[in-house]
Amino acid sequence: MKQAFDGYTTEEVHGWVADLQLADALSVGRPLLWFSTNGAQVFPTAIIPARNAASTFEAAPMAEVSGFTAETALGTMPLAEFIAHPESYTRGFIVVHEGKIVYETYPGMRQTDFHITASASKIFASLLVDVLIDAGLIDENEPIGTYVKGFKSSAWEQIRVVDVLDMATGLNAIDGPEYFANPTSIIARMLTAEMGNSEETMLGVMREAEPVAEPGTGFTYSSMATQALVFLVEGATGKPWAEVFDERIWSKVRADGPMQAHLSPDGIALVHGFMSIGLRDLARVGMLYTDDWDQVATERVVTPAILERTRSPQRTREFYLAGPSGQNFMDRLGDQTVRTGGRQWDAIWEDGDFFKAGLNTQGIYVSPDRNLVIAYFSNDPSQIIQKYLRPLATSGLFGN
Repeated sequence: MKQAFDGYTTEEVHGWVADLQLADALSVGRPLLWFSTNGAQVFPTAIIPARNAASTFEAAPMAEVSGFTAETALGTMPLAEFIAHPESYTRGFIVVHEGKIVYETYPGMRQTDFHITASASKIFASLLVDVLIDAGLIDENEPIGTYVKGFKSSAWEQIRVVDVLDMATGLNAIDGPEYFANPTSIIARMLTAEMGNSEETMLGVMREAEPVAEPGTGFTYSSMATQALVFLVEGATGKPWAEVFDERIWSKVRADGPMQAHLSPDGIALVHGFMSIGLRDLARVGMLYTDDWDQVATERVVTPAILERTRSPQRTREFYLAGPSGQNFMDRLGDQTVRTGGRQWDAIWEDGDFFKAGLNTQGIYVSPDRNLVIAYFSNDPSQIIQKYLRPLATSGLFGN
């Protein structure tokens, strides 16, 4: 992490700006370290401005949080010791309880830096769809092809919106290291196209997805499903995704800074993973799902109906385990009690808590009943830090 503060040579930066490859964006190394806080130098970027005075956070440090111990691949150690460990690769970590910052540290970035969210940004896509559902502009039980003309005559056309929201498309567009590493896989082709490293377009690749299972039958993690939600928002509103997100969500948040929506060469917001935001602002997004929403927003964004659809989805544990993704997520968390996944969240528990992770260890954990949000950025490929999340939330430090 010291490299992040030491800086980079002119030759390095010019080379990455001119030709950052997919492997650079996915693999831990010096290019990723730079790219993680400089996404706007690589992609065309829509700036979604902060339109309100930022909310203030009272600092109320809890020694019990920094000293909270968990068993990880690096050994059993307190959280603060883990974060300081050279192999944790942590860049920033924040815990907000009842609107107060009880723990915050930035060992690998500046507090004011923007950081790539990786797949943690998928919740921005689902939240915006849910807001449009509340507004009557989208019916989640309708086929997505009702709204997206570009999906006509493709396997996407008849898949219900709710099955796209819940990572249950039944298509062969599956995330995972083996698929990312195979340049002929449909997900690798989409990622390569969106980075401008091929002649294909994102939509063109997506149209080639093929069914391998019945939609709605199993939880199968897919960045392509998230991108389908971007096309859904644009089809339902007739406006670019970033403009709708600004109008419906970010203009109501009392944020420290703008959100950066990085774009494909043809102008599509890459909400599946290439968004950049400050860590405190990511925590503010989590707070929208709690009773403390009024501390970080000018009006309510996450309505009771949206919260209910998020924390109590129709999906079952059987659905969660039927696909290839659910068991992997529980193993990373070190918690086999996850009820299900849905609304682009990776894990939802019986008590209504939910969690979303991103590649190379970005993440956000929300406990609405405890008014608790944990958010972090990292460049660790192994997601070790997840072992602290659920145990910390349920430790009793923040109520039962």
